[in-house]
Amino acid sequence: MNKNIVESKVYRINPGYLSKYDVIIKSFSQFGGGAKDDRYIQGKSFSNTYEFYMYAFFVGLYKNIPADLHDDDDLTTFWEVDNWKPREMVDHMLVCALSKSDFDMLAVEKFSEPEVTAEVRKLKRTIESYANGGLEYIFSLVQGEIVVADDFFIKQLA
Repeated sequence: MNKNIVESKVYRINPGYLSKYDVIIKSFSQFGGGAKDDRYIQGKSFSNTYEFYMYAFFVGLYKNIPADLHDDDDLTTFWEVDNWKPREMVDHMLVCALSKSDFDMLAVEKFSEPEVTAEVRKLKRTIESYANGGLEYIFSLVQGEIVVADDFFIKQLA
């Protein structure tokens, strides 16, 4: 299998979150675009949903609290990983997810395209698991409060 095919499939991952986290995602991040100036007027902690999602992934990873997701869980998706920035942070998240997943780096080069797709699903599920675990942790701390201390998000990784 061509390395570029594997890479393109990885960057086309469109991870999701459980709908019960809509309230905190929409409270703390700009969801669905908008003018750059509007983001600051609305006072969101994160300019983009994917920034909050990556943050939640790293909280879940740091606290070692992967969510127990199931195939029948209805996850809300928002944007492919290829569009997330900064790319270095995305790559760091992918490497961390690779280390926690059952993704077989050596075998994938010999896989057929459907087998590669199945292998990439493992990586996607790992990202979703840790991100939803992080979202659950944040959700439990804020308990419906939209306003949090300025340093709230920094303290969760300390």
